[in-house]
Amino acid sequence: MNALTPHRYFSTAEHEQAAAWQDYADSERRGLLKTLQALFREELLSKQFLIQDASNSWLPLWQQQRIMRFDGLHFGRSGACSLAGAITYYHAGHAPKRITSGSELLSCLASSLHTAIQADDLQRLNTELANSVQNDALCHSFRRLWADQLRADFYALAPHFIAALRQSGHPHPVLLLEQWGTIGHPWHPAFKSKIGLSSSEVMELSPEFHPELAISVLAVRKECMRVTSGNQALDYLDWFATHYPDTASAWRAALDRRHMQVDAWVPVPMHPYQLKRVLPQRFAAELAAGQIVILDEVMLSCSPSMSFRTVEALAYPQAPHLKLPVGLQMTSAQRTVSPKSAVMGPRISQLIQGILQHEAGFQHKLDILPELPGLHWIDADDDRARHLAVLFRANPLSKRDADLFPIPVGSLFANSPFHDKALATELIALAYGDHAEGALSFFEQYCQVVLGASLSAYLLYGIAFEAHQQNSLIQVDQDYRPAQLLVRDFGDLRIYAPLLQSRGLQLEAYRNGHVMFDDILQVRDKLLHATFLCQLSELAVLLATSYHIPEAALWNILRHQTEAAFDHLRSRCDVAHWSSEREAILHAPWPAKSLLKMRLSDSADDVHGTMPNPLCTGR
Repeated sequence: MNALTPHRYFSTAEHEQAAAWQDYADSERRGLLKTLQALFREELLSKQFLIQDASNSWLPLWQQQRIMRFDGLHFGRSGACSLAGAITYYHAGHAPKRITSGSELLSCLASSLHTAIQADDLQRLNTELANSVQNDALCHSFRRLWADQLRADFYALAPHFIAALRQSGHPHPVLLLEQWGTIGHPWHPAFKSKIGLSSSEVMELSPEFHPELAISVLAVRKECMRVTSGNQALDYLDWFATHYPDTASAWRAALDRRHMQVDAWVPVPMHPYQLKRVLPQRFAAELAAGQIVILDEVMLSCSPSMSFRTVEALAYPQAPHLKLPVGLQMTSAQRTVSPKSAVMGPRISQLIQGILQHEAGFQHKLDILPELPGLHWIDADDDRARHLAVLFRANPLSKRDADLFPIPVGSLFANSPFHDKALATELIALAYGDHAEGALSFFEQYCQVVLGASLSAYLLYGIAFEAHQQNSLIQVDQDYRPAQLLVRDFGDLRIYAPLLQSRGLQLEAYRNGHVMFDDILQVRDKLLHATFLCQLSELAVLLATSYHIPEAALWNILRHQTEAAFDHLRSRCDVAHWSSEREAILHAPWPAKSLLKMRLSDSADDVHGTMPNPLCTGR
C-alpha cells in the first residue's frame, strides 16, 4: 500500500478547483440519471404517458399544469436509462428550470408520482442523494490523480491495467482492482451515500480512497462469544494465530502484561468506526465489567475491499478477509454482521463445498470464497449482537494459480486508469480484439460461464447466490478469457428447501424464514435480480454502449446461452420443475427490485415490482 493519505491528492490550485467543480457536476449527473432510471423502472412514473418527437420526450403533469422535457431519453430492454441532453421543467408563470440533480427531480415530481410521498421522507431521501453526490465527487477528484500514480507504477509492464497488475508481482492485485472499481451501486439513486460520516472520514475509511485502517483486536470473554465454523472441532484461537501470527503473538503478549489468562479470551477484530462510535455506547456495561477489553497496542493493518466493511490484512496477502460490523447507513441499510450471517456463512460454505466437490465445480465453472469461522456476541437481542461480530472469508488470491486470475466483476465497469474506457474492454482487447466482434465473443463466453455456474446450482440444488457485481469475481485464464465464476458473501443467499432435500442434503437454518424457503418464487427472484439483472444485463448495457452494438445482439446471446444451460441440465431435473423454471426465466415477467421505493419508505426490506422479460424474442 502507498503511504500517502487521500488528502495529499487534493490541491487548492485554481485548475484543481475547476476540476473539482466539474467532478461535482459529473456526480450530480450520475445521481440524476440513476434517480430518473429508478422512477421509470419502478413505475413511479409511467413511460406510456411520454410524448415523443424526433429527439425529445415530454412528460405532461396534467393535474399540476406542468410539463417536463427530456432531451435524448432512451430506455434499454432491462429498463436501463440514458439521457443525451438536459431535463427541463416547465411551470406556468415561471421561467423554465433546468434539472441538474436527483433531489431537484424528486422535489419537482413528488406530487405527480404514482405513490404518496410524505414531506419528511422526501427530505430524508434528498439528504441521502446530496450526500451521495458529495461522496462521489470526492472519489472522482481523488481517482483522477490516483490514476497518474497507477500509470507511473504499472504502465511500463503492459498497456492494459489488468495485464500489468497480473504481471507485476504486486502483493494485493485483486484488492487494488476492488478499490479502483468501487464506483457505486449500478441502480441505487443514493449509490455513494454514507450517512453519519464526515468528508474526511469518508476519505479515511472508504475503499475508493485506497486507505490503510488500524483494526483493533479486542479481548472478549470466551463465554460471551459464539463461534461457528464448518468444522465443529476448530480451535478459534489456534486458527487465528495460524493466519495472523504476528498479530496473535501481540494479542497474547498484551494479555500477559495485564495478567489475563489467554485461554479465557478470544481475539475479536473491530473496525475503527465501530470502536470509536458504537462500542462505547452499546457495550458500556460490558466494558465497565471487564467482559470486553480494548488492547490499544494490538492493531491489524488492513485496507477495505469493494465492500466498505470487509477488509484485507496488509501483512498477510493471502490470509482470509475480515467482514466487520459498521453501524452506519450506506445506500439502503446499516452494514453490520448479523448473528444469522456469522452462524450460517460457515454452514452454507461447507454445504456448497461438498456440492462442488461432488459436481467437479459444474465443469469447473463455479467456485466459492468460503466463509470460515464466524463470531458474534451472545445476546437475545440480535440488533445488539450484530454490532460485535466478525466473519472471516477466504481471500480471492487463494484461488489464483498459474492458469486463473480473479477479477472483481464490479471493477469491469470502472474506467481503466490507463485510458478512458471500461476495464471490461481491456479483457476484450487482450483475449478477442478490441472491436464489436470481440465484445460479442467475450459476452458469449462470459454468459456461458456465469449461467453454467449459477443455473446449475439453482436448477439442481435450489441455490440462488446473490451474485451481483460486488459479490462476484470472474476468473480469467492465461489468455484472459472468462473461465470460472467465483462467488462470495452468503448473507442473502436463498435455497429452495424441497429441491435441496430431494438431493439428500440438509442445512440447519439459524431461524425459520432465513436462507431456506419453501416458496420457489423468493429464491428465483434472488437469482434474477442479482445474477441476470445486476450482473449480466448491466454488462450487456456496458458493452452495447462501449462498442456501439445494438442491445438486441447482446440480449440474443444471453437468451441463447440461457436456453443452452437449460438444455444441458434437462436430463438431471424433474420435468415439471425444469419446464416451469424455463418458462419463468425465459418468458414470464421478471422481478424488479424497487430501491427508490425502499428509501422513500425508509426500509431495508426488499420491495419488488415486475418488469417485462428482456429475454423475450418479441421485444
